[in-house]
Amino acid sequence: MNQSEAKSLGIDMLERSYGKWWLMLLDGLCFIALSIFAIFFSNHAITLLVFIFGVYRGIMGIIYIVSALVMRYKYGAEMGFNMGRGIFDLIICAIFLLVPNVIVAFFIIIIGIWAIITGIFLLIVSANSGNVGRIVKIVMGVALIGFGIYAFINPMGPATIIVILVGVAFGIFGLFLVIQSIGMKRTYTQIKKVKRGYEDYHIE
Repeated sequence: MNQSEAKSLGIDMLERSYGKWWLMLLDGLCFIALSIFAIFFSNHAITLLVFIFGVYRGIMGIIYIVSALVMRYKYGAEMGFNMGRGIFDLIICAIFLLVPNVIVAFFIIIIGIWAIITGIFLLIVSANSGNVGRIVKIVMGVALIGFGIYAFINPMGPATIIVILVGVAFGIFGLFLVIQSIGMKRTYTQIKKVKRGYEDYHIE
């Protein structure tokens, strides 16, 4: 698989997993809110952050599932990917809330793995953006990969610094989702305009 195919696959999976641009926007804004909490309330225990993250993923999972069911009922759309995303989030919620001590023990490593994977993904999809967007996504991707590597090198570092870095990572990913959701909405708007043009065109 070449870079172009990987880029297209990554964007397709991202859009399929969210289904609607506003779901991606909502998720992005929630990640930014988590980022602000982690940065400005870094003196709180990581356990509290784990609990909040678990509740948040549970709420988003329910929203994804309800949205998928509504879309399938109203439009007959195939929303299996979106449904799977919701179920996955509910599983994450259950794990974070039922065994928080286990999650806390491996929290930094888990976030590090997530950061590296997300950073690589951002570098891949940056090829689909304009000059400014490409630079922003590359910076975000490198920053996330850097944080992921740091999490592996020093997972037991000072708790306050770790929480702040997690907050920064969440903020970067949230900002990416917000930017991507705006791009998705713009694409949908263009598609609607084209369809409207075809509907207005009649052959006499």
